[in-house]
Amino acid sequence: MLCQFRRRIEAIPVTHDPDAACRRAMGYLELGLPEEALAELDEITAPGSLALHLRVDVLFRLGDWPAAAAICVPMTEQEPSDPGWWIQAAYAQRRAASLQEAEMILRAGLTRHPANGMMLYNLACYACMQGRTDEARGYFHRATATDPEQMLEMGLIDPDLEAIRPWLLELLAAHRTRTTSA
Repeated sequence: MLCQFRRRIEAIPVTHDPDAACRRAMGYLELGLPEEALAELDEITAPGSLALHLRVDVLFRLGDWPAAAAICVPMTEQEPSDPGWWIQAAYAQRRAASLQEAEMILRAGLTRHPANGMMLYNLACYACMQGRTDEARGYFHRATATDPEQMLEMGLIDPDLEAIRPWLLELLAAHRTRTTSA
């Protein structure tokens, strides 16, 4: 099966077209072959935003946090309207440097994207991990306004939110009561 999919990816014409290289890279990522995906992305001479996001995804899978941060952090200034850069920059910086630096990135991103659920969720994680549980609850509550089901589902299994798990269970029970009685 793996060989069949690999042959399909390799059948995409090798050109200097960035879109074709991105499609091949995505195919390799789906197959769990990040090194091959990175080789495809290396062929792009002037990578656009999609190619850079893909490169960051590859670097995350390879655990190369400093290289990922080196791409993401500057992109928050070049494309501040893309919340993905802020989230990826914080994720990479958390692992490359520190939780505090990651939190600073997301706080800056939140000024541009105040209702972004993933930024709020991650800020809840960062606050919780640093013992600021009231602040974590506040961020998490704001995150649930965007997608309560998804946020609660993630939050209940996230080890970063262990300290507020009982509160999350109460929040889930309240949410279920509201949705079943509506």
